[in-house]
Amino acid sequence: MRVRFGLLLPVLAIAAQGAGADRGPAAPPLLEPVGAERVEVDLVVREKGGALVRDLGIGDVEVREDGVRQDIESFAFVDHGPDGTLSPEPVFVALAFDRLGTAARRFAREAALEYVSRRRPGSEVGVFAIDRLLSVRQEFTDDVPALREAIEAATSVTATQLASKRERELVSNAYHGLGEGLGQAHVAPAESRGAPECRGREEVRTRLTELLESRLIEGFESLERDQQGFASTHALLSLIGGLSALPGRKAVLLFSEGLAMPSNVEATYRSVVGAANRARVSVYTLDAGGLRVESPADELRRILDTVKTRSRYDTDGGRLAEESLLALQERNEGAMRLAPASTLVPLADETGGFTLSGSNELAEGLFRIEEELRSHYVLSYAPRNRNFDGRFRRIQVKVGRPHARLQARKGYLALRTALPVPALPHEAEALARLDAARGSREVPLRLQGLQFPEIEGSSRVPILVEVEARAFRFDRDPQTGLYRQDFTILVLVRDATGRVVAKASRQYPLSGPLESLDEARAAKVLFYRELRLPAGRYSLEAVAADDRSGRAGTAVATLEVPPTEPDRLRVSSLMVVHRAEKVTAGEGAEPGPLQYKDVLLYPDLGQPMRREAGRPVAFFLSAWPASGRGDVDAKVEVLRKGRPVAAAPPFEVRPDADGRIGLVSTFPVDALAPGAYELRVTLSDGRDAATRTAGLALAP
Repeated sequence: MRVRFGLLLPVLAIAAQGAGADRGPAAPPLLEPVGAERVEVDLVVREKGGALVRDLGIGDVEVREDGVRQDIESFAFVDHGPDGTLSPEPVFVALAFDRLGTAARRFAREAALEYVSRRRPGSEVGVFAIDRLLSVRQEFTDDVPALREAIEAATSVTATQLASKRERELVSNAYHGLGEGLGQAHVAPAESRGAPECRGREEVRTRLTELLESRLIEGFESLERDQQGFASTHALLSLIGGLSALPGRKAVLLFSEGLAMPSNVEATYRSVVGAANRARVSVYTLDAGGLRVESPADELRRILDTVKTRSRYDTDGGRLAEESLLALQERNEGAMRLAPASTLVPLADETGGFTLSGSNELAEGLFRIEEELRSHYVLSYAPRNRNFDGRFRRIQVKVGRPHARLQARKGYLALRTALPVPALPHEAEALARLDAARGSREVPLRLQGLQFPEIEGSSRVPILVEVEARAFRFDRDPQTGLYRQDFTILVLVRDATGRVVAKASRQYPLSGPLESLDEARAAKVLFYRELRLPAGRYSLEAVAADDRSGRAGTAVATLEVPPTEPDRLRVSSLMVVHRAEKVTAGEGAEPGPLQYKDVLLYPDLGQPMRREAGRPVAFFLSAWPASGRGDVDAKVEVLRKGRPVAAAPPFEVRPDADGRIGLVSTFPVDALAPGAYELRVTLSDGRDAATRTAGLALAP
């Protein structure tokens, strides 16, 4: 078995050790390496009869971006021979199974097994399953038995139900029943009196009760669609992020019965398309529902019938007009978004793939996909629009060949920075502002990264950003009596070579009553994310972007993560404590790195401290001495311009039952003059010594 590439989650980096093993001498590249500011487009061109076109030249192709013609810098045909002979680009195919029902799992399993058994050599295949998360069933390999085993495993597990099938059926049945009977339920003969009238009112109450129940159930269904849509799109983002580090053209073969794509998920879907196109990943969607007994339009037809029935009821003087029609129209739209044709087809079309649907024979279509991956054109161009603003740009490609059919991706997110994982919807504009506004202090912020070593060879790295809420615009809405804010905080982590190895972000769409506006303005926003990083030197970049005013601020910091060895003294970063609060840990919960016993410590991020008599500065660090070394000697000093100006008597600290030293102590500073200082703590266990420092600013 040859396993050359492993998809690692959740870091989503590609391990490329041995990438060239067993491949023979490398052929000269057809294209120059493409940087972050150049765009690559893969083209598949077929004759009217379906045969691939192989003789196009650069003059036969035209590319436009948002309607503006672009200058093509390179154009070449990439071809893997039918026997798997080497071309300059490898072929990687990811089989992804997205939450399939029983029949669909069997259908997808048979097609995928036939594909891996009959495929031609020269490509690497990986197997992935999408449920709540993306799971790796098989890393990329050409080992057929291993792939068959992984496919069996991926298609043998029932998907997690975010909302049960019974709830979905209850919703459908309730609406169907309402559509059948509600229009007539309230009708009573005008001359009817007494018992018949009462029976009519009882019927109305019954129908209204059914309506209420259906609305409650529908709430679960709406939540399910949102959750399922986000789970699928985020899983695809993770998979595409991992594939982006692999060379050449890649493909995701998505076996699905239709993606849930409510309006809340549309922005994330656009990120999937943009990320796939930037990473040269074509998504081929395969409707694993095959030839359905019941058309996906049947439910939609029932809903439309219900809308018509309710409309008649409303014109007869019913009381549901304000509630029912709009709700049913929303449900109508949701049902349309669930139909496979409305979700799988656009995803494939916009990423340069195609959809196989309405057939119980998918294997032949799978071989057509492999043919396209082996034989296609690649062109590149530098966009004329040099404003990388994070927006989605449309690509239009035309071929000067009569009756030719062309497949190419339809656009990309205009980001200058190359990322290890795709950008989420709220991150694109923040990334663009970070590139454009480095050094800007329009929105002042403070940034700090800390490291807490682990035995496994990496460190837990808390990253904190603090910004005052008043720095962002508050919009007032007198009609609703609310204020609103909308801003994003994003952090990039770069290694010593400048490559982005991690990102973290959060969007803050905040609102509250106008009477609490002053309190909201005075608040401080603290962004916290925890990463795990191997030993090395890192630089941190943060941006706080106001989505309402367009202003942004940036900050930079450095972080060194020392090597971790279980038989040596390991020491965390030194942290000056700004404030502390008591916390109650949940049962079985692991305390965070900034927690000491039942106290959560918040670091000082560089804001000057006031000197007050009897109020010392608190500091904190963690240490793990080598096994059997026991107590550790500690020394605390305060330096100014590199020279000690104050020191505490040396003392000993003892590990707890888990072998961890949590050093929380104080140092008096009221006798020190205002200015910038450095706090230094040195620990020694008799064999190893480690020194940690932290900045300290004292206000006048």
